[in-house]
Amino acid sequence: MSVKQDISATLRKIQKEIQQLPNITDRLNFILDMTLTLFGASTGSISIMDQEEKVLTIVAAKGMDWEKKIAAKLPFNLGVTGRAASTREIIYVPDVTLDKDYVKLIETVRSELAIPLVTRDSTIGVLNLESDKVNFFSSEIINQATLFASQLTIVILEERIAKEAFEKSKREEDPVEEILGYDPSILFLKHRIRQVGPSDTSVMIIGEEGAGKKLIAKALHYFSQRKNGPFLTVDCSGLSYELLEAELFGGQSGKIFNPGKLEQANGGSLYIESIGDLPSNLQIRLFHTLRDKITPNPSAKKKDEVLNIRIFTGSKRDLLEDIQKETFSMDLYYRLAEVPLRMPPLRERRGDVPLLAHHFLYQYNKQYGRNKSFSTDALKALTGMPWSGNVRQLQSVIQYAVLVPPETVLEPHSFLQDGKRETESNTKVRNFGVGTEILSPAENLSLNIAIERLEAIWIKEAFQRVSTQEEAAKLLGISRGSLQYKIKNNQFLDGFNS
Repeated sequence: MSVKQDISATLRKIQKEIQQLPNITDRLNFILDMTLTLFGASTGSISIMDQEEKVLTIVAAKGMDWEKKIAAKLPFNLGVTGRAASTREIIYVPDVTLDKDYVKLIETVRSELAIPLVTRDSTIGVLNLESDKVNFFSSEIINQATLFASQLTIVILEERIAKEAFEKSKREEDPVEEILGYDPSILFLKHRIRQVGPSDTSVMIIGEEGAGKKLIAKALHYFSQRKNGPFLTVDCSGLSYELLEAELFGGQSGKIFNPGKLEQANGGSLYIESIGDLPSNLQIRLFHTLRDKITPNPSAKKKDEVLNIRIFTGSKRDLLEDIQKETFSMDLYYRLAEVPLRMPPLRERRGDVPLLAHHFLYQYNKQYGRNKSFSTDALKALTGMPWSGNVRQLQSVIQYAVLVPPETVLEPHSFLQDGKRETESNTKVRNFGVGTEILSPAENLSLNIAIERLEAIWIKEAFQRVSTQEEAAKLLGISRGSLQYKIKNNQFLDGFNS
């Protein structure tokens, strides 16, 4: 079979058959299936470009599970697909395991061909052809696939497929997709949200400050039967006993009773953040209120007394330890944590940092009337940072970089928020996170070498934060003499000047 001879026949068949298919999803899947068969690819995808946000959304895919497909939004410059879109050039990776920027969405892929679907003025999308064999696509196949893609672009535009696919993806957006990412831990979490959301179980969300626990609670509410009811929040941290009691249960103001969030959220959902900070007396009262399902309003009429509410809670720590210390009620815990969910910190899903960074860049470019972009070094610097403040900290850093620094193309030093722009500071930010790649297993799996590598990262990080050996040793929890010994004898600190 000659691919060259079959290109025209395949295009004619596509044009004819898609007229008979009832919806855009069927049309896109048919186009993809015909394309993959034509070029002998085992898997592949079609992505459509959001011209405003500069993000590619996968609208058809073979070999990719549903969760990954709907989660995969690829910014310009990210991965093979993003590079093809931004450069408007074909990107061929004969062995994806050797490409450090490759975004793995399908485990079996070994070689990938990304062909931009372009017009004279813009990129409308990207066609990805993949194989489970290394170096599968020959130069002849690549040339033929390029010719096919250029003609397919015309079909997609003439049939308004790109516009319809884009509009469909926008219509189908839901709060779960506000939790951006395609890291396996995030995809698993989204799957759990869709499983648990329709039930009426209480959910406790464990996660660090700024990780996005409230987004999970909102998504759970959206998938429940209560989505048309109220969704309210209470934060237990930083509030006095009296204010917290009034926030939750309401309070008397003269002859008037001001209802609290428990009553205001009746028929809907209430998200209680930092539940571990709730005082013991209020823990007991909350448990009795939820158990007895009675609104805490002394003036409520009998018919209004039933409390019909779903509770979501957030905690920065595992409350089982608090239960053992008898600082948190076991009865309340098991009523609130019928289903526990964990939101991973950003440092555990560094592959999602470029996607999140582009998302916030788009938001703040639009808000402040800017047109800024990231350099390659800037994205590498962002990916390597520790992000102790998680997604919230990343958002703040991008907001600053869009609003304050004068440069249009953001560099590593653009993220310094203390006003220092000198060479030394720039070098520190540029090198921030350098060395984190060595956390990946090397050829030599010696644990001693792994520990030595990890110690080198921690020591370098300590000197990023403080300026003297004494301060660094204190930060690391070791003596100054021990620190000096490690600097002198650690092979990964060779040439390091403290």
